[in-house]
Amino acid sequence: MQPLAYWKRHLPVAAVIVVTVALGIGGATGVYAVVEAVLLRALPVRDPERLVWMWNARVERDRAPFSAPDLTDYRTDNSVLDGLAPFTNWTANLTGIGDAERLEGVRVGPEFFDVLGVSASLGRTFTGKDVSEQVAILSDQLWRRRFGGDSSIVGQLVSLNGTAHTIIGVLPPGFVFPFRDAELAVPLSIKTDPRRSDRGAGFLRVVARLKPGVSLSSAKANLDAIATRLRHEYPVTNGKRLGVNLFPLDQEIVGDARALLLALLAAVTLLLLVACANIANLLLVGITSRRRELSLRAALGASRKQLALQLLSEVTVVVGVGGVGGLFVGQAVARVLVWWGGTTLPRLEHVGITPGVTVFALAATIVSAVLCGVTPAWLFSSPTRVGSTDENRTSSAGVLQGRFRRGLVAAQIGVALVLLVAMFLTVRSFSRLQAVNPGFDGRNVLSLQLALPPVRYATPAAITTFADKLTTDLTNLPVVREVAAISLLPLSGLLSTQDYRIAGKPEPPPEEIPQAHYRIVTPRYFHVMGIPIRGREFDDTDRDATRRVAIISRTFADRHWRDASPVGEHIIVATDSLEIVGVCDDVKQFGLEGMATADLYVPLRQMPANQAQFVAGRMYWVAETLDHPLKAADPVRAAVRHLDKDVATSSIRPMPYVLAASVGSRRFNTNLMSIAGAASLLLALIGVYSITAFSMARRTREIGIRLMLGAQPAQIVVTLLAAEWSAIIVGLAVGALTGVIAARLLASMLFASGGVDPLVIGAAAATLGIAALIASYLPARRAIRRDPVDALRLQ
Repeated sequence: MQPLAYWKRHLPVAAVIVVTVALGIGGATGVYAVVEAVLLRALPVRDPERLVWMWNARVERDRAPFSAPDLTDYRTDNSVLDGLAPFTNWTANLTGIGDAERLEGVRVGPEFFDVLGVSASLGRTFTGKDVSEQVAILSDQLWRRRFGGDSSIVGQLVSLNGTAHTIIGVLPPGFVFPFRDAELAVPLSIKTDPRRSDRGAGFLRVVARLKPGVSLSSAKANLDAIATRLRHEYPVTNGKRLGVNLFPLDQEIVGDARALLLALLAAVTLLLLVACANIANLLLVGITSRRRELSLRAALGASRKQLALQLLSEVTVVVGVGGVGGLFVGQAVARVLVWWGGTTLPRLEHVGITPGVTVFALAATIVSAVLCGVTPAWLFSSPTRVGSTDENRTSSAGVLQGRFRRGLVAAQIGVALVLLVAMFLTVRSFSRLQAVNPGFDGRNVLSLQLALPPVRYATPAAITTFADKLTTDLTNLPVVREVAAISLLPLSGLLSTQDYRIAGKPEPPPEEIPQAHYRIVTPRYFHVMGIPIRGREFDDTDRDATRRVAIISRTFADRHWRDASPVGEHIIVATDSLEIVGVCDDVKQFGLEGMATADLYVPLRQMPANQAQFVAGRMYWVAETLDHPLKAADPVRAAVRHLDKDVATSSIRPMPYVLAASVGSRRFNTNLMSIAGAASLLLALIGVYSITAFSMARRTREIGIRLMLGAQPAQIVVTLLAAEWSAIIVGLAVGALTGVIAARLLASMLFASGGVDPLVIGAAAATLGIAALIASYLPARRAIRRDPVDALRLQ
């Protein structure tokens, strides 16, 4: 019999197998497509494995920027690098083409693209002559999004921060700047930067290229030796700089997405295994129903190999069709993941069905065919096992079939339990994370970011004047109750720190100088954000000509005044003495899972002159609204445009949205793990139910005889289901042991996981065990309710 001829007579079974395979392989293929794009596909640069992100290792953090003099020393004294490429983050207002748009960008040295080993797809990259020129290079994404992919863009002028820049090149598709959100680059001129001679001013990020054959460890040793020399030669500025940290550039760009995607790929692979076990069990049912046919073929001289190949060919046909369908399902799954994880995962622009993804789907199809068909076909193609034409006769073949089916059930239960444990742990971890107090109450607060043109807002006075006018305009809106501004919004992910010391206390050695996270705010900021404060807030009397004041966080206060009130005490920042006038609650600045930080707030009107450029480029405003915050978005945007049309407005979001976005990767992971866990539970229960129903159908005559002889239904159920229940128990035991290993592997990925939790594993096992017992009991209950006479007649 030809494979297609057999399946034409069994279309419902074929449809179930095709759909199951398509969904299983499609899920795995879709996740693999994202994994390939994000993790496996090399950066479009020369020898990407030699590129590293180079950081200063300081006492308080392991990723800090470099000063210009230090970078010069590292460039000239190292023996392990082929090149260093400094860069800084930069923001620009693109004007003159529609509404003003705030763009993230980078300032890069002329050697930046040479070190990375990337060429422009249009035009050229920077040379040493461009350092003093107003030129720019666009990313492929920005070129297509804002300029429509215009091939004549090279040589055109665009207005960035009010200054005309000439576009000299467009970068190739797939290129990602070290700053993920950056979309353009302009030259970096260290020689004209006011911080160029300050060894204590760390403002340069660095990408480096290792020499051929140099390992990360040997490179780090060489650079650490330079750091040690600089620390001894310049103890005041370099006392807290412990060495250098090197991280592969692609891993730094991907970040936490690596662990998330690999865990998800493992989950869908396990889910595919559960689906294969279900299909194998379904095929066993079909093989059993064909024993007369197979015995006849054996009697006519068919060898075991011929019978096995016949059965395997039939399996391969339907699994192959399912695999083809899995490619289309995988493409849809990949698109959903891109849409769902677009702000969570990097490098998603070119996710699709590539040759690599196609090979993966083909391999998954072949493995699925083997898992589904080879063992059943080989085990039950033996003439001695198909030779019996009595479907009900107890034989070695029947015993073997029963053991194999129950083995598949145990495997399904075990794998499903592992996924359930992962789901339970992930959901619990996310629930704990959501319960963390962010330190503010922004339920009716709208946040937005403004980028002021630096040419017109280069001084604290200009920024203050703008802030005063905008405060008045926004407060007069009927939908706004109160407004305020801050230099860095909580959960924005951006860093700004300042060294300080306590007035009246001996100055600590350079390596022990404390540091605080630095924020510049307008009056009433703490009130708008709902941040509790003891002491007083800043007000309009805190001006440049009055005494310098500051508000500190509770962690800051506990660091120095655990048993006393710090209000009235003074701290020294740079050359200024600041009087502490208030203590606010700790605010989660870098995510809910981060530790509390020592925060220092100063009023906008007392902003140091060297902070003006930073504040102008990233000025966050928060508006307490009378209704849902989004209803105030358009009026607020219009008010900003009316005050200054060249001020770019971006990131207009209610604070609850900002809070939700800060846990976006965790929510993404939790949702996908929940889907995988629920799907595995459903597939396992279907498998248990179908196998039990099949077993009950084959033993209908036996059940009828037992009932006729007066056996109690409960006794019959226990007797009939003893084997199935033993398989479930074995599967739960194996799954629980494997779940312990899974819990340990997941511990590093989860917030407050607590490691292996017997209660979680027990709850998952109880959930799956009870559901499996119910799934096995239902067909048995239906079988014993059948009239005994009818049961005997059916056989």
